[in-house]
Amino acid sequence: MLPRFSSPAPCNNAAPRIFKIWLVLIVAVLTLSLPANTLANGGTPIYNGDIGNFNVYLLISPSPPVPTVPAHLTMVITKKGSDTPVTAATVLVEPSMPSMAMPGSGGQRFIQTPSRPNQYDVDVPVSMEGEWTFKITIADPQYGTVSFNATAKVEKPDAPWPIIIAILIVLPVLAGFTWFFLFRGNNDKDEDDEDEDDDDKDEGQDKGIREVKVGK
Repeated sequence: MLPRFSSPAPCNNAAPRIFKIWLVLIVAVLTLSLPANTLANGGTPIYNGDIGNFNVYLLISPSPPVPTVPAHLTMVITKKGSDTPVTAATVLVEPSMPSMAMPGSGGQRFIQTPSRPNQYDVDVPVSMEGEWTFKITIADPQYGTVSFNATAKVEKPDAPWPIIIAILIVLPVLAGFTWFFLFRGNNDKDEDDEDEDDDDKDEGQDKGIREVKVGK
């Protein structure tokens, strides 16, 4: 009797493929749930114009800012009326809430970006919801010192409903697929083992039958 070889169950190959599809769907949902008004450089403008001898482009992120994470300010400074980058300035920010008496922070310093020396960045804690004022001071040895105010509203973060809905849908489905493939694979294996046991039993019975000769 020829040995029997059972082909592997197709579900074992299909399971990783299905999980990859669900992973792509989750990533797509996360991408769609990001704020639509966030610019490619990671911020939304809150000030853009000339002040003193400078032209200032100031952005804030996330948009809108939320109390749970520091507000990230990005400032690009050029000379007024030209594209000449201002690379030697010292930039400070002092956050405050006009509606509440808050102790002065003394100012936080922006840090220059090595790859773009006229870009300055800083993280500013905004621990409460409401209107915030950011007092900006720019001091440059060549172009002088100026100060101006920029405002932004800190809002309560919205619940990530797309993510929550995706999780509520995906987790039960993945659990169901996992249960189905695991138990189906075990059942197929058990059936193959039973077939092999039956074959072995039949072979043993055939070997146990002795040849009986009938005399004439």
